[in-house]
Amino acid sequence: MRRTSTLDALDRSILEELNIDARRSHREIAHRLRVSPTTVSARVARLEQEGVIHGYVPLLDDELLGWDLLAAVGVRISKGRLREVEERLARDPHAYAIYDVTGDFDALLIGRFRDRRDLDRFVKHTLQDPHVERSNTQVILNRVKEDRRVPVVLRGGDRPADESPSGGGRSGNR
Repeated sequence: MRRTSTLDALDRSILEELNIDARRSHREIAHRLRVSPTTVSARVARLEQEGVIHGYVPLLDDELLGWDLLAAVGVRISKGRLREVEERLARDPHAYAIYDVTGDFDALLIGRFRDRRDLDRFVKHTLQDPHVERSNTQVILNRVKEDRRVPVVLRGGDRPADESPSGGGRSGNR
């Protein structure tokens, strides 16, 4: 079973501030939370060391960068070859995410593609792998929600102290 990090209210508040804007300085976060910048820096360093924070990346608009098509590709893989095939798929720049799943397929790949022809080439190339038995591709028509930020909640589903039961909480750009 995977270990869960123990976070206190200040850790959660810092993570929430970083979720809103990871470019905020530690000084600005400290001011907003009414603690010292040294405290924020030490907490962030500990959260990075523990692996709670893996890094900082800009949220890019894939369509403005020419990735106009999203697809979900279910892949059935020969017994005993799951990791091998998933690692190979993960090296492809089209792969946005790859998950082990239950059901008719062994893996689910979410991919970004330039256009229909780009997706077609990817699927045909994937099916050439001798350990890929079959695939099922679904083109994603519309994004209803896509958010890589992880909600910062207490264990057991409790809400952070600054969030009201009505879904309120801090105003900000979420």
